[in-house]
Amino acid sequence: MASSVSGSITGSSSSLFTFPAFHGFAPSFTRQPVMATLSRQSTLWCDLIRNYCRHHRVFWLDVTEASGSPLFCNEAIQRRLSLEDIRFFLGELVNRGEGEWSTQKDRCLVYWRTPEEWGDVIYSWVDATGRNNTPLTVYEIRHGQGSAGQEFYNMDLYMCVKALQALEVSGKAAIFQGELSEQLGVKFL
Repeated sequence: MASSVSGSITGSSSSLFTFPAFHGFAPSFTRQPVMATLSRQSTLWCDLIRNYCRHHRVFWLDVTEASGSPLFCNEAIQRRLSLEDIRFFLGELVNRGEGEWSTQKDRCLVYWRTPEEWGDVIYSWVDATGRNNTPLTVYEIRHGQGSAGQEFYNMDLYMCVKALQALEVSGKAAIFQGELSEQLGVKFL
């Protein structure tokens, strides 16, 4: 099952994630003072965070929980990023448009696919399965029998709603309200 708003760092992939070489280099775990080096370091960390989250199907990273995960901690070289540096690199991810902070900035939604990309994935499924002009609930999209096996199956609720909103903006869907988020309906055009 994919990680959700709870912030868990564990995801669903059973295969091992291969860390890039820089993750085994001790200075990578300390924010670099030289601007050019820091810029490169930020790129490396942002790419790693997105790739790691994609591999493990993690949507939300809780800063405190993630600090002890293999993503930010390399036991083999006895190094880990500080909470301050984790926040810094997640902030860089947000600045690049590849993530979004929670209201309290204690969790970060990692866009390993942007809401627009997720919308395209969902819309392709709708089109391929002939569900155009058929109302569906967000629950059916995320957990329905018809979506089982799709990449968006069990995706984070918040990300799913953002993807549907992106489709609405592009004129491919119309969202109608339910009493709860899971009861939101959508009609694909």
